[in-house]
Amino acid sequence: MAARFVVAHGMPGGPVPDASEDNSALWMLDWTSDRRNAIADVTGLPGSAPSAKSPLLADLMDIVAAAYFADVASPRGRLEEWVRDLEIEVPVRDPGFWRSVNGLLSHLLYTLTRDNIRLTFPPHSSVEQAEPPTAATPEVDADCVSLLSGGLDSMAGAAMLLHTGRRPLLISHVSGNPTVESAQRRVVSHLSKLGECAHAVARVLPGAHGHQPFAYPPPEMREPSRRARSLLFMTLGVVAACRAGVSDVYLCENGILTAALPLTPARSGSLSTRSTHPMVLKLFSELLELADIPCQVVNPFLYQTKGEVIRTFLRPLLRPDEIAGSVSCWSAGRQNRPCGGCIPCLLRRISMLSAGLPDEAFMMDLLATPEQYRGTDAFGNLVDLLTQAGTLLTQTEFELLLDYPQLLDMEAADVSVHDVIRTLKRHASEVYHVLQTHFPAAYRLMAGLMP
Repeated sequence: MAARFVVAHGMPGGPVPDASEDNSALWMLDWTSDRRNAIADVTGLPGSAPSAKSPLLADLMDIVAAAYFADVASPRGRLEEWVRDLEIEVPVRDPGFWRSVNGLLSHLLYTLTRDNIRLTFPPHSSVEQAEPPTAATPEVDADCVSLLSGGLDSMAGAAMLLHTGRRPLLISHVSGNPTVESAQRRVVSHLSKLGECAHAVARVLPGAHGHQPFAYPPPEMREPSRRARSLLFMTLGVVAACRAGVSDVYLCENGILTAALPLTPARSGSLSTRSTHPMVLKLFSELLELADIPCQVVNPFLYQTKGEVIRTFLRPLLRPDEIAGSVSCWSAGRQNRPCGGCIPCLLRRISMLSAGLPDEAFMMDLLATPEQYRGTDAFGNLVDLLTQAGTLLTQTEFELLLDYPQLLDMEAADVSVHDVIRTLKRHASEVYHVLQTHFPAAYRLMAGLMP
């Protein structure tokens, strides 16, 4: 049975009552009334340019927030139950427009999440209010927006912009993880020595925040993959850009994670994150253009490996300890140190060493002693990463296209497949040489896995 979500505020006739016990698949979402079970607060974003008053922009923020909260509230199953069926009802100020682009929006959400998401758009009860009331915020001297997650790539993107004389407004999403929030503040502090940059945060997170909140799954019952989060992040960047009166929004991610190739056939579909995939950005840009929202989202690191991003844009500008202030781990905040066994930790460690930076401390030293972790998820991650790197190193471009037909999505997104494959091969070479130089046990493991 499909899980159904209804945004309660803005519904004609007032809020919809709670779901009954015999219809547990119905969830109410609210982030404006006394019954709110979520926060979607963009009042901390500076500026008040005319483009921020678009009713379609307000609608877009509501739609994307609802999709994000529905994503978090819907735990995935295993194997064939991984893909979810979700129905989301969002009151909008311009129902005609959103019904006309529903196909594009559904395609965008499917491309990002690989879930079956059905959207419906009843009219908003306060149609005359083009823009939700917001607190007065100061103007900002910026010529672009750069999304700052607290990770290495977003740090490098901001450093690149500052070094080339741009004036970025750095935008972060506060989701309730204090470790990530602390990393974001550290990164901004280190970047400030490269030039003047403003930093603002948007608070978008689920949870009981009203006096009599609608029900919402507790943290232990929520979905951790959160594939819709990147769409929320991009939308927050667009809202910030419209408020600041600028058009360029930078979403910086290395070409390896952007290509989103499944590490194994078992990780196909939404098991591999497509958060910055060129097709996602292309579809989002088409939606913005149809809504007459004057912004474009750009990823300047599409053809860069993570090692190249660090070597080119971070190492010449910041000290090693400053670069280490960023955070990459999927389990950030759950342990005293990065876990060392998730894919982001493995990529970070290899890329930092490839760029000539000092090794970092992790909870597990998986690369140095892989056999010690045999049978764990971490060991499986390492085997998958090394198997793919060996395949990328040894196969021809034609063979890779046969093994990874997903690469052809790049062509549909107006991206050079040839250049993407060259980037992937350089990444595989980085993996090979770092293991050969620093981690003989992992190097032997990779040699045994290569075709």
